[in-house]
Amino acid sequence: MNRVELRQLLYAEAVARHRHFTRAADELHVAQSALSHQIRRLEAELGTELFERTSRRVVPTEAGEAVATRARRVLAEIDGVRGELDELRGLVRGRISIGALLPAGGVEVTTLLARFRHSFPGIEVGLREGTAADMLDLLTADELDAAFSLLAGDIPEGVETLRVSEEQVVAAYPPGTAPDAERVSAGDLAGVPLATPRSGSAIKSVADDFFARAGKQFNVSLESGDPYLIRCLVSDGFGAALLPESLARRDGPPVETRPLRPSIRLGVYLIWRRDRHRSVAANAFIDFVRNYESRS
Repeated sequence: MNRVELRQLLYAEAVARHRHFTRAADELHVAQSALSHQIRRLEAELGTELFERTSRRVVPTEAGEAVATRARRVLAEIDGVRGELDELRGLVRGRISIGALLPAGGVEVTTLLARFRHSFPGIEVGLREGTAADMLDLLTADELDAAFSLLAGDIPEGVETLRVSEEQVVAAYPPGTAPDAERVSAGDLAGVPLATPRSGSAIKSVADDFFARAGKQFNVSLESGDPYLIRCLVSDGFGAALLPESLARRDGPPVETRPLRPSIRLGVYLIWRRDRHRSVAANAFIDFVRNYESRS
């Protein structure tokens, strides 16, 4: 291990994450041949194959996954050292990876990120999207510093949270087709083909519980990881859907909405790992969101 270099760990982590040599090389701004050479050197030094290579894909071996996981922790520690030194010099620099959630109740995440960028021009921000389950998995894998997420039920163990807003789940219908009732129950929706955010999302989780408590069947006609796509489908007459109210209110394809009976409300949180070392840049982002939320 004496000759393992930091750049080799950086390269291995990027290849494991992208599962692709070309995309990893593009992210790191190096030639693919140079990246491949360093990976081969690292494999020779460790005495084991880190990636299974075919003409179409690259898959980390068990050893490759282990090296990538350790590499993320090493790189996070080094970023932390650099950030602390910058802080001593009165600077805040670095890179953070944030899990994005659109929409996020009363918080305009895009506006928040733009203001953060203006306040901290030395911090580069990377964004990842996904469900609440995806955000928790990425935090556990050290691939995110923090994430915006809807949470249903108890706060996961080992996760710190900052509640920033609240989101109501509503039934959305094509224009002119919503029922006359002010609110709709599980019984009203039981026979209606429904589109929902995909499994692993907080909304799908509470929707399953909503119908189960009423003893009604949940007729899912479509699941998607893109709530805006669901709204477009509903607007064009695909069927009804369960969506975040803030998404249904935004400018876009017209839909009619009805609150549920009983109502479903979810907290919108910024979440991060309690036991993970946080860089100065990550702490700056969390503090910025906390202060941004208090001003809103």
